[in-house]
Amino acid sequence: MEQFVKGQQVVHCRDGLAVIVDETVISDKEYFVVKTIRGGGENIYVSKERAENIIRPIMDQKMANDLFEYAKTVEVEYNSNTKQRRDSLKRRLSSGDVKDIVFLVKQLYFYRNKNDGSIKYGPVDLDMLQFATNNFFDELAITFQKPRDDMEEFVYKKLG
Repeated sequence: MEQFVKGQQVVHCRDGLAVIVDETVISDKEYFVVKTIRGGGENIYVSKERAENIIRPIMDQKMANDLFEYAKTVEVEYNSNTKQRRDSLKRRLSSGDVKDIVFLVKQLYFYRNKNDGSIKYGPVDLDMLQFATNNFFDELAITFQKPRDDMEEFVYKKLG
């Protein structure tokens, strides 16, 4: 079982970077109070029983480098059926699995850099892909202790 502590930076599966700001008990259940970094810094109550499914520690450099190796194996995946494509993107985005996030980052990379015109994402698709990419870049900036503004170039060189 993962041990989380007050003050720890974490990644929330839906909201990205966050910090555990407190612990509390509500109706005899223990919760972490997690404050998001983006989106106005809202507080989210995460049940300690389910915390491992909802938040995770910031990845270390070894894990990040392993993910870059994994990303090299990710192929473009495009479904022309809008509903099926969006459902798939939503599932990956909300899974909490960092490999799913890397998959989405790589799809946006393909779309922007290697697209021969056969991939046609709509605004909702692009928003989801960009959201995943932003969260990934935010986390990597902490992992590699680099400015957030340098992450796009850094990551795309690794994906290259």
